[in-house]
Amino acid sequence: MNLRSFSTRSVSLLPWLLSIACVGGAFAACDSGGDGTTTGDGGSAATNNGGGGTGGDLGFGGNLNMNQLAVKPAQATITITDKNVPVLADFQAYVNGNPVSPSWTLDSYAAGSISSAGQFATSGMTGGQVTVTAQYGSSTATALLTIKVDVAEKVITDPQDPGVSPQNQTALEGPAQPDPGASEVPPNATKILYPYPKTVMPRGLIAPLLQFTPGSIAPEDAKITMSSSMFSWKGYVHVKTPGNPQLYVPQDVWDAAMQSAGGETLNIEVVKAAGGQAYGPAVTSVIVAPATLKGAVYYMTYHQPTGLYSVRPGVKEPAKLVIPGCVVCHSVSSNGTRLATGADDAAYAPFAGIYNVNENGDATQLTTSPPGLGGDSRGISFATFTPDGKYVMRSQNNFWGGVNQLAWRIDDNAKQLVPANVVGLGGAVAALVPAISHDGKRYAFTNGPGEAVPFGTPSRSISLMDLAVDAATDTLAFSNRKLLIDNGAAGSVTKFVTFMPDSDYIVLQEGEGYSTGFDSMLPTWGPNSSYDTSTGRLYMIRISTGEHFELSTLNTGIADIDRQRNYEPFALPVTAGGYFWVVFTSIREYGNTYTGGNVRKQLWVAAISPNQAAGQDPSHPPFYLPNQTETPNERGAWALAPCRAVGASCETGDECCDGFCRPSDPKDPASPKVCKPPEGCSQSSEKCTLDSDCCEAGSGTKCIGGYCTPKTPA
Repeated sequence: MNLRSFSTRSVSLLPWLLSIACVGGAFAACDSGGDGTTTGDGGSAATNNGGGGTGGDLGFGGNLNMNQLAVKPAQATITITDKNVPVLADFQAYVNGNPVSPSWTLDSYAAGSISSAGQFATSGMTGGQVTVTAQYGSSTATALLTIKVDVAEKVITDPQDPGVSPQNQTALEGPAQPDPGASEVPPNATKILYPYPKTVMPRGLIAPLLQFTPGSIAPEDAKITMSSSMFSWKGYVHVKTPGNPQLYVPQDVWDAAMQSAGGETLNIEVVKAAGGQAYGPAVTSVIVAPATLKGAVYYMTYHQPTGLYSVRPGVKEPAKLVIPGCVVCHSVSSNGTRLATGADDAAYAPFAGIYNVNENGDATQLTTSPPGLGGDSRGISFATFTPDGKYVMRSQNNFWGGVNQLAWRIDDNAKQLVPANVVGLGGAVAALVPAISHDGKRYAFTNGPGEAVPFGTPSRSISLMDLAVDAATDTLAFSNRKLLIDNGAAGSVTKFVTFMPDSDYIVLQEGEGYSTGFDSMLPTWGPNSSYDTSTGRLYMIRISTGEHFELSTLNTGIADIDRQRNYEPFALPVTAGGYFWVVFTSIREYGNTYTGGNVRKQLWVAAISPNQAAGQDPSHPPFYLPNQTETPNERGAWALAPCRAVGASCETGDECCDGFCRPSDPKDPASPKVCKPPEGCSQSSEKCTLDSDCCEAGSGTKCIGGYCTPKTPA
């Protein structure tokens, strides 16, 4: 049967199906004893894509088994052609051929909702496939609904926007000519500069600013096309700055495109028009990670307004000033409850110390810096937290690290730092800018000078140790030191190690150019600054195999020099959408916004595929972190938001202290999700210990970093 619907009109299947209702058998007996699940009965697919309804084969496919529940149509397709007008699809349930009134649910409510009468209605313009489930008594049956999007619209960005000219509109709606610049020497066709091709992007971000070159013919207007298997959108846009073209994608369109293409490639094309002729297309693409990014990134700017800021990648709101002024070299605990910062001069010394952090990224000072740090202390800058935020460490006499690592227990009640015991380090280990793994079991650092018996080349090698914390005696015990890499006296400087959620993986900064001050640990290069000799590329180490390789795809930018401008990596403590994620400082070109002498330190984010085959680069092209201030920004320490208690609202289990996030009403999948105690197998992003704890272990889901992580889509 061909089921058609347009705008808010739908054609119900009920009159058709009632005409062939089965005869005989008491209606009350239809569900007696039946508890099996069926997914349809081989009926023909129904289509609902606009226009009038047409009749056809109802697809009963023969006799129904006694007491069998079935949903008609077993399959249906609808197409959204106007994002402001819902499209409807009707479903009916039958037992032994008789219509019944079941309860209706969907496996996802991202694209729409379903009424108690079985009528599905789209909301917005999200495409995809939805499983419709009918439950009647103890029996369930399902149908598959495919939702496609095919929308074209004119985009007006502000009241002064004149829109696309009539002659260019006509040209853009027809076939485009090849870009004439492609045949020039050197080629000068329009090229999309940002986003990079095949960038992995999560859901929930502010829509990217499409930036491209004008080519030999500057654009007056353009058509943006975004498409995936279930989604197609065309937007006709006036180009405000033809010599430096940039286009905004409407936020609702971007969100719908990302929601429609989870795990898929979203293709982006730009056809330009000038003088009534269309040219192109210029193309790029992004791979959609089916998740949002968690937590907050805490970063520093030394330019007005100076201070420590927080920005939440998964929330569409501006960066927040956390602590004003020249507070320096901050760090945050993995669980997002603690922040430590120092001070560059005496005026800001009262602001140095330990802060408690809340879910919104606000910080409240708990203590000032501890006494007795000595040397170039700058307060408790570059501190190292245990993941739970209960203990904090810092080297004595050198805020970059070194020998004599000190530790304190953070006492919330007394609002003070209580000295803790450090075993296995003492004066024998010089640990520069160290890091603790997110599971709290490993400690990695750059080997520094000053050890009686050097363990690797100072400033050019990385050590790993085991860590055990005894809360009863406030003791942090370090053991089993081993050398991970040693680049040798003539090799690259190594610094800023960060653990991935799987503590078998470490990402770090390496470079041949460096400042000799602070044991070569100054982080970044910058025009007209004292750091102008420091270069950086990001590398990865896999501890279990000894692999050590450059993240070449991540490092690569528009200009050749961009490969040497990547610094200070910090990992998101959990996976999202099947990927590791790392935020880093980069002084690369950002499309046509920051180029040449206008480049500046900004925060970028890249996805890294877990368990990539040996010898293959697991990194993906990075994206510019939205919402950050336009000042030069650096050192983006990434932490989760503090976990939520049982009963609190949530989206995924990694937001909950107990690690499980489920619908508040177990009988209603559409009910708001809340944190719950552990229950049954673990779904994606819920807590686990073994792969077998995960509900989808048979489909490639693994337990990584203590949470169920689906197989990487790309």
